Amino acid sequence: MDKSAAHSYIYAKASGLLGKSFVAERASLLFNVKSLSELWTLIFNTQPPMLPEVLLARQIETDAFKRLISQYVYFLNQFEKPSEILKLPLRIFDSENLKAVGAALCMGEKECPPLEDIGEFSQFNFKAWPDIAKITEGTSFSWYNTVQQISEQQKNEYKIDIQSVKNFWKAIHTLNGEDFEIIKRLFCTEYILKNLVWALRLKINYQMSKEKIIENLIYVTEGPTKDDPITGPVFAILDKDLDAWEQWQDWRYANLLNPHTPGEIWSVDPRYIEENGRIKFTRMALLAFHQKPMSVSSLIGWFKVKSFELSCIRTAVESLRLGISRQDAMNTVGIIER
Repeated sequence: MDKSAAHSYIYAKASGLLGKSFVAERASLLFNVKSLSELWTLIFNTQPPMLPEVLLARQIETDAFKRLISQYVYFLNQFEKPSEILKLPLRIFDSENLKAVGAALCMGEKECPPLEDIGEFSQFNFKAWPDIAKITEGTSFSWYNTVQQISEQQKNEYKIDIQSVKNFWKAIHTLNGEDFEIIKRLFCTEYILKNLVWALRLKINYQMSKEKIIENLIYVTEGPTKDDPITGPVFAILDKDLDAWEQWQDWRYANLLNPHTPGEIWSVDPRYIEENGRIKFTRMALLAFHQKPMSVSSLIGWFKVKSFELSCIRTAVESLRLGISRQDAMNTVGIIER
């Protein structure tokens, strides 16, 4: 199918799938059910398999993931040659697989750990387990070619994350016009929010110094500096007093903060920023889907919205298994009922 016809067909098909998805107003339906079997029927519209609760929970998450990947891969296969940037959302899971393999190898495990299957779009040769050099050979991760000590694994995982976001950043800059602007804005928003929440948690939970926090940020240029498009905004908060509302009220992202009541004790809560940020980002992704129909940015937006649905499904599963209240579970993924 030629590119124009493929985009047209995909947009129509994707719109139909999105209308049936558990996002926006429909997301709360996932948290109204009382059991995992009800959740299965709601999501897949079939009778649940006869499995113990633990296995049924795992099956729901596995099948929901497989459905997302199969739908997206189906779209990619409509193109004679899908552009590189359309493959990269799947490579998020590829990077997580590589980290899982690296962790298993440094722990001396004999069996390859369970991996998220993205089929032909994986860049790694996981069949070469346990040879890490052959697994990464010919990829931009070929630097990862030896099994590391456990103490070094966290550094490797950080390097994998940096490499992944840099690959996406590079691909964004092959685009032009509105596609470039839409995807760049989406990408920057996603990683700015991740960096902000991560920085605050390191500061609050681990009392980490400003210098150490900066060393742990995700960046896309030569390093985590004020000039980097996704680390720059973090520098604005590193010297703020966590308990002083007046230092935060005019902050660029103040609308994501936990509520402040005059006269009452207040302290910044990264959980609120994460939850409200997820709402902000998902709305942006939904807008990206509709903003330029039948385009690269539309399909990337669709994938991000559907990834939010997957997060909601996984949270609903865990809330039922662990007895977490409906409201707390919805708060976790940033669902606000109107």
